[in-house]
Amino acid sequence: MNLLIEKYNHWVKNPYNGEVLFFGGFILYIFWKILRTTMFSYSEMAFQICLILSIILLAAKIFLFDIYTVKMFIAVAAMMTCGLLVAVSSGYLWPFIWILIVVAAKDISYRKILQIYLLMNITIVGLAFCASLLGVIENLAYISTDGKGLRYSFGCSYTTDFAAHIFFMLLTAYYLYYKSLRWYHYAGTCIIAGAIYYYCNARLDTICILLLVVFFGIYHIMRWQKEREQITVPSAEAEGIQLITFKRTRTCLKLKKLFAKLALISMPVTGLFMYLITSAYSPDDELLESINLTITGRLALGKKGLKQFGVSLFGKDVPMEGMGGSLVHTKPYFFIDCSYLFILLRYGILFLGIVFLIYGVICYKRKEDTALMLAILLLAISSAIDHHLLEEAYNPLSYALFAGTGEIMLGKRYFFGMGSKPEEEVLESQSL
Repeated sequence: MNLLIEKYNHWVKNPYNGEVLFFGGFILYIFWKILRTTMFSYSEMAFQICLILSIILLAAKIFLFDIYTVKMFIAVAAMMTCGLLVAVSSGYLWPFIWILIVVAAKDISYRKILQIYLLMNITIVGLAFCASLLGVIENLAYISTDGKGLRYSFGCSYTTDFAAHIFFMLLTAYYLYYKSLRWYHYAGTCIIAGAIYYYCNARLDTICILLLVVFFGIYHIMRWQKEREQITVPSAEAEGIQLITFKRTRTCLKLKKLFAKLALISMPVTGLFMYLITSAYSPDDELLESINLTITGRLALGKKGLKQFGVSLFGKDVPMEGMGGSLVHTKPYFFIDCSYLFILLRYGILFLGIVFLIYGVICYKRKEDTALMLAILLLAISSAIDHHLLEEAYNPLSYALFAGTGEIMLGKRYFFGMGSKPEEEVLESQSL
């Protein structure tokens, strides 16, 4: 017995074991979530088994390897409690699992999480794309509403699902490798945006991809100007002089702070704006009707959802019928594409507030990470027209809440003081 206890204590003191538990649960869950957005066939029973295993692995990582301050413990407990209350009230377990992954990502390298997410998306979506072109799986082709041709899904459940995958993969790649971007990367992204528009007719996702080029292009110029003007003088270190900044550099620093402030308020402001114009929508209002037509009827559908189901504290069951997965649909179409309204109706106003708070804390903690601020700004804009804000198969940005900036950041190996005297490990971290 003593030997087993000794082996157990030795095992939980190794930070890599916590990382293995996290990525075991994370990869299992994300694999099936991405697969379910494609036309590949899968076993629902296998998915449920993997879902249970994922929850066990992620929970084990939290209980065996994570430790929190009192404030952090209260915050995590509140988030998980809210997720469980949403599950009981609405019948949807997905918000709780989303919170579980966000919490389990504590002290795991954020860069490694994004790299694995990106690799899995490229692999699965890429295979679906090739399989659809080779006729292995169905390449759904929908007739465009404007009568300008067909919209292809390229192995995904719907055309906008494929376009959203491309947008989020590009967003993640831009964030991870923004320092290595060159003009041909920006040009290639514009070509991809053109292809998405031409073959998928996903206009709103096309705009988001082009905004990605604009935002990161501006940041590229900012960094280039700053690097050109930064000079040091001899004996500067001895004299306490670190840097001489010029007018353009100061402008870049001001823009950097501006991006951080905009990212901080982007989601609540965008969410409130979408709620106000949706609740005020009327076909007789020419301005709102023109906006509704521009965003392909999202205001009308949102207004219908608000009127029929209303707003609740912990959400409720809101049946939705989309166009994905088949060319034949017998049920009337009803789907809320706006992420903010989707969360508000299905998961409740309290959970929407938690989502805003999570991204607000991320923006506050990582305000010096301008690339992440730009990514969150783009996510806030995209979420106004797409429902993928909480979908792990698409959006990986929420893991930045607790994730570490180095390879492994696990410190004390006891959960809330469990076990004998806590042992601290000092591990070096490197910036992302």
